[in-house]
Amino acid sequence: MFKISIKEYLKKSIDFLESQNIKNAGLDAEILLCYFLKKDKSWLYSNFNYKLNQNQQKTIDKLIKQRSKNIPVAQITKEKEFYKLKFFVNKNILVPRPETELIVEEAIHVIRSTQHATLIDIGTGSGAVIIALAKNIQNSEFFASDISEKALYVARKNARLHKVNKKIKFLKGNLLEPIIKNKKLANKARSYVITANLPYLTPTQFKEEKSIQAEPKKALISGNDGLKDYRKFFKQLKKLTNHSQATIIIEFDPSQTNKLKKIIKQNFPKAKTQTKKDLSGLNRVMVIKI
Repeated sequence: MFKISIKEYLKKSIDFLESQNIKNAGLDAEILLCYFLKKDKSWLYSNFNYKLNQNQQKTIDKLIKQRSKNIPVAQITKEKEFYKLKFFVNKNILVPRPETELIVEEAIHVIRSTQHATLIDIGTGSGAVIIALAKNIQNSEFFASDISEKALYVARKNARLHKVNKKIKFLKGNLLEPIIKNKKLANKARSYVITANLPYLTPTQFKEEKSIQAEPKKALISGNDGLKDYRKFFKQLKKLTNHSQATIIIEFDPSQTNKLKKIIKQNFPKAKTQTKKDLSGLNRVMVIKI
């Protein structure tokens, strides 16, 4: 194996990833190369003639091979940017998606028009949503729950990384259960803003999408129609909001819009719902006022 230029190596890597049906092969190859070289993209583009030695090529080859097996780039680099913040990620949590930033934007909008609200993030995973909120909002209380201890480890680590660990209380439990059991929290809040990006894929959707096979199945699939967790969530919510106002902001699959509205109306007949579209123009986030 001889020395080859970055330009030559990129072409070889992109061709290989494309042969393995990897989407965004060019972008992924660039990110992995930058990660290994500890350089940014501007350096990469300015140094296409830089020669990679045999050892460097072998190491980067291993990263490219991992990506060819549909392991997310973020799992390989252990890092993902979300809402202009960098988060630690691993195989135990769902990699934060750009479309989920819409939840944060809507929550900030709601909170800034409310004098005081208790913020709760359900199924927090990496902690990306609640941490982004804690970094952008003052004078509020922050709580987050997850059923997975391994996910909570990642969320707490990210909270420390962004110096908001003292602002956020992380609770272990199924959806809203740890919040409901915390009587002081359940009884004192007059107004809640609750965010949730719960699993919403069907088993068929999961099976058909190769790019997500390496991520936690439990963080993606929710019963036969993808709405099992949201049914349970809204049923639990009635126990929490008896004497409080609440704005709920959730992410869902566009095909679930009407079914989701029916579930909400069954539990909260007077609820007002509003759907928000993602960058592709698809229904992605719902804001519910109860």
